[in-house]
Amino acid sequence: MWSNVSILTSAPVLLADATWCGTLAAARDLGARGVKVTLASESWIAPARWSRYVSQTVKCPSTKDAARFLAWLVRFGAERPGYVLYPTSDEVAWLIAAHSKVLARCYRLYTPPIDSLIGLLDKARLAELAREAGLDGPASFVPQNESCVERSGEKLSFPVYVKPRAQVFGREVGKGRRVDKPADLLPCWKAQRRQATYDAEILNQVRDIDLPMLQTYACGTGNIYTVDGFVNETGELYASLACVKLLQRPRGSGPGLIFEHAEIDEAIDRRLRSLFQSAGYYGIFDAEFLQCGDQRLLIDVNPRFYNHMAFEIDRGLPLPWLAYLAATGHRNELEQELSRAREARVRKDAYLHRLPTVLLLAAQRLTRSMSAEDQLRWRRWISDRGGSATDPMRTLNDPNPAVAEFALEAFRFVRHPRSQLGGLLHSPESV
Repeated sequence: MWSNVSILTSAPVLLADATWCGTLAAARDLGARGVKVTLASESWIAPARWSRYVSQTVKCPSTKDAARFLAWLVRFGAERPGYVLYPTSDEVAWLIAAHSKVLARCYRLYTPPIDSLIGLLDKARLAELAREAGLDGPASFVPQNESCVERSGEKLSFPVYVKPRAQVFGREVGKGRRVDKPADLLPCWKAQRRQATYDAEILNQVRDIDLPMLQTYACGTGNIYTVDGFVNETGELYASLACVKLLQRPRGSGPGLIFEHAEIDEAIDRRLRSLFQSAGYYGIFDAEFLQCGDQRLLIDVNPRFYNHMAFEIDRGLPLPWLAYLAATGHRNELEQELSRAREARVRKDAYLHRLPTVLLLAAQRLTRSMSAEDQLRWRRWISDRGGSATDPMRTLNDPNPAVAEFALEAFRFVRHPRSQLGGLLHSPESV
């Protein structure tokens, strides 16, 4: 066990996934408080690498390469013990939880057990936890074999979706496939299972994770209500904020580009807290609900730092700092910060990731993938609210990451033009 230290920021922090907006938000929040930030990166032009709040950058394998990245973490920790290590992606969250006994010898961790991560990252198990907690969600189940799929086709109302149960450590997993008629269900299920492969790291824990799930069609508005926050081991210490994701890249499925502040739905917040207690989860969370008429359907929970986290920080909920205080054992300071966060006045009510938004609107205008009415609506929104909105890359006192983001976008277009264009031109479907 690590002993408490008198100086709150004496322990350095190690952050991975340097191209992610959540990593940059964490580096800025912690670095501004005096924490020494070390960035683990495989990319030279990753935006967070160029932040003034990053003290040093070290080269590492991809976090999606489970065995190599875990071995690198162990070596780094053995050579430089005492770093705070908190997950910046599902893969890092999984590795820390699954190998916490080894990593805790040289890192300061704040991680739940691996079973709790499985409960949140396996969408089939998440659906069960949601039902037990009284949260609504799209009806879903996992056929165990092809005969079960065929029988399901005789009972289900179409369209339905064939979806992977998890994204973590998956290759060629995709977002799933829409099926409009019973005759196509089994071929689609078999194709999804054949296409998606998973690393041994996850198969050793969940042997049937490769079985796709069937999910009923939910006709939503396209808006995603999100609840983001922090919860401790007992559920006693808790704080959250809500917002609505209005535009994504790709449209309908992907990281959010535009968000607006929303009020907390007390019933959802209470049941979400119950879900975490049942799952045994604690730490940072980002829970997503599809708005479907009067219902809000739970569709995803991210148990780690996440892309629009700068919005919560700007609204008075310093999630990276809360995770840091929890990992370093500063309970009193954690309680004080949570109290301040609950009483904080919201000063930012909008979030705009400007560069990818501009690219998406331009591409959809040129190809007429978005209606003229929607184009006008978004451009008015940017004109009216963009000037005061949180931008995860652009800040006056740390401008270099925005420049690096421009270079990163150009590099991705040159290297993967088809994939990048597909993300810009995609038209949304309901879940």
